[in-house]
Amino acid sequence: MQPSEPPPADRDTPPEHPDPANPAALPAAFVRYAVALDAVELAWGYLHARLTAEDTVELAFLRRCDLGTDGIAFERIHRAGASVATGRTAELHAVCREIAPADEDGDGRDPERIWDYLAGCRRADHGDRTVTESRLAAGRAEFLLARAVPGRGMNWQEDSALLGTDRPEEVDAAFARGEERVGVAVIGLALTHPSPQAILPRVARTLERALAADDAGLRHQGIVALAHTARLHRTVDARSLALLRRCPRDTEADMDLWAYVPRRRLPWWLWWHRSVGRRWRAVRRRLRRRMRRRG
Repeated sequence: MQPSEPPPADRDTPPEHPDPANPAALPAAFVRYAVALDAVELAWGYLHARLTAEDTVELAFLRRCDLGTDGIAFERIHRAGASVATGRTAELHAVCREIAPADEDGDGRDPERIWDYLAGCRRADHGDRTVTESRLAAGRAEFLLARAVPGRGMNWQEDSALLGTDRPEEVDAAFARGEERVGVAVIGLALTHPSPQAILPRVARTLERALAADDAGLRHQGIVALAHTARLHRTVDARSLALLRRCPRDTEADMDLWAYVPRRRLPWWLWWHRSVGRRWRAVRRRLRRRMRRRG
């Protein structure tokens, strides 16, 4: 089967193979956390109505950020979607046809499988009990964990790419591999993930590793990640607080916890340091200055 001709530039073209078994397009906010898409899978998903044009462009941008300079195909999809906001999808369609041609199985890959898995996940989230746990576990292992373990889901050579980390599994796999830039990825997770319950255990793991290794750089990255979590989610957990207590004071985390988390949830030592201790240190500084002037 030959790829179809690209549509005329002045004509909008809808996805050409909608699947009647999966009529509802999946939201980008769901897909981005569930799997680590490759470019062929993303293009196929758009062409087969598993995604809207807008969500295809958003996911292309996010994956382009994940992979940095390695995300060339995602960059092409993202750039091709520049006119989608005005309702024009011809260029996006043409680029997706080039990336995922009609003969999808020619290279041995079957992009449909990942979209069937995602559709099953979505149905399970909505209470469909016909989707078995074993099927969900197998899909997660193949389309997320197997890509995270060797680092395929992110570009681990670029700090700017890692600041877009939004899947906790990528961070867990990076810890297991001993990635040098895992602290940067934890900061990225704190900035992008919507759930503090997914972020805080990885922040705590960063601080634990940093304190055990006496690694000041990693410790600072964990502190920055904790500060972002406090600022964005206005919460913290006991484990992170216990580890933060072992770090130097007056850090970004100290300040953002005090500024954004309800005071009743903060420990006594932070209260003392931010209130009584601060005033006492100010008094001591003034006394030292007076003593120096007299001497």
